[in-house]
Amino acid sequence: MSSAFTFDADTGSLAIQGELTIYQANAAVESLRGAVATGTLAQIDLGGVTELDTAGLQWLLLIMRLRGPDERPVALVNHSQPVLEVLDLAGAEASS
Repeated sequence: MSSAFTFDADTGSLAIQGELTIYQANAAVESLRGAVATGTLAQIDLGGVTELDTAGLQWLLLIMRLRGPDERPVALVNHSQPVLEVLDLAGAEASS
């Protein structure tokens, strides 16, 4: 399965549909760069993530360090069950 990364500059939301694994790592990074470049990135919607591996987890940990346009952390929202399971295994908390 592949993934789709959809950014809505009006809401500042980057939505992920499908897998977030090593096979999508380049696309995830490029989507993130594009969203950050707009200056409006405020949240990442994880509700459509169907699979997450350690590369995807590393990507999420990077997101947790980013700041949005108002200097607040970029929020990770709408965590899917696979995301929650991997975060639990890694000892990380789902933040929103």
